[in-house]
Amino acid sequence: MAFFEIYGLNNHELMPLGKVFKKPIVEKTEAVAAEPPIDVMEHTDDSTQHGRQHLADQTYRTVEQLPNNPSVLLAEQVMTSPVLTLAPEVIITEALEHFQFNAFRHVPVVSSVGRLVGIVSDRDILRYLAGVTESHQRQFPHASTVSVEQLMIPRVLVARIDTDVRYIARLFVEQHIGAMPVVSEGKLAGIITRSDVLKAVVHHYTLEWWV
Repeated sequence: MAFFEIYGLNNHELMPLGKVFKKPIVEKTEAVAAEPPIDVMEHTDDSTQHGRQHLADQTYRTVEQLPNNPSVLLAEQVMTSPVLTLAPEVIITEALEHFQFNAFRHVPVVSSVGRLVGIVSDRDILRYLAGVTESHQRQFPHASTVSVEQLMIPRVLVARIDTDVRYIARLFVEQHIGAMPVVSEGKLAGIITRSDVLKAVVHHYTLEWWV
């Protein structure tokens, strides 16, 4: 089952969990039958052992029948919506004003037909204007009239509205992602940031984290 997707200028790709994460989400485990101590085996008769085994079988069946209802939060319950977006043709100085005014760090880039085509951060813009590469090498400062389309990340990993928030939290840690757009039926529905995940932990402290 795919809980994530890749959106870009000319493509749309489903991303199964096996392709997204570096290692398995949950390691497979095998049940190990407990054995009584040796002295108990030696000093109890067959009827006593049978009675204990019957009681153990009843206990295991009771545990297996317990409702499995973990506190699961979905992306649509945590995401921020509606989302401030930028058009690809917006120049970076204008985009930077939006970042400063709204105190955002990541903004999705959406085409004129409403399709998600990229994402850009304030750090991307500031680094570009300062002439600093991703490897922190100094270059000459760039022009401020460049469009957002030339700076944005053109392939965006997005979550669906029914994606378990725990998967998103793990991606934030493993892939050093700061924000993730959320889509519904191919349209941008919201965005989740690290702050949103932390708020979810605070307000839903019974949430079971296995990541």
